[in-house]
Amino acid sequence: MNEELFNEAAKSNVLTKKLIDQLQESMTYSSISFINWTIEVLTLIKNRLERGDRITDEVSGKVYTAKTFQKFVKENFSSYITSQVFKEVVKPEKIYFSLKACDGGYSLIAADSDSEKTYAWISSLSKRFSLVEMIATGIVYVKDVRTDTYQPFISGNGKYCRYDKEKGILVEI
Repeated sequence: MNEELFNEAAKSNVLTKKLIDQLQESMTYSSISFINWTIEVLTLIKNRLERGDRITDEVSGKVYTAKTFQKFVKENFSSYITSQVFKEVVKPEKIYFSLKACDGGYSLIAADSDSEKTYAWISSLSKRFSLVEMIATGIVYVKDVRTDTYQPFISGNGKYCRYDKEKGILVEI
């Protein structure tokens, strides 16, 4: 739109009448590029205020804070622009999955909660290491309790093992 005004918004400590007028005029155009430019400039100013820059309104003489600038935008720009400039950054919800055996492999099924167990304890080898079984696959892993990491248990023959609960032994696969 106007590079000079954009640079002013990025560097100047004064919010000039010319910049404010241009931002408000941009709302009258139906082009999304004008609206996006307005959002970009207002977001830039908001970010500068949030990091502690001091920006003064040339017309009113008011020194903006993040909160007073939000009020200014809300009063002088559309609700869409205000919502885009001051949108809350929401962390996406984390979704957990369980493994379920199916033909040819395992399916990832959305878990009902984040507390569904993945491993079942078999035995402690020492203070640091435990043998655990991945519930879905039956494969035995060595859990490093200190680092909370898992490595597959590999037999002396280089094979993965399952835990036979009835016999109480590890069986090569």
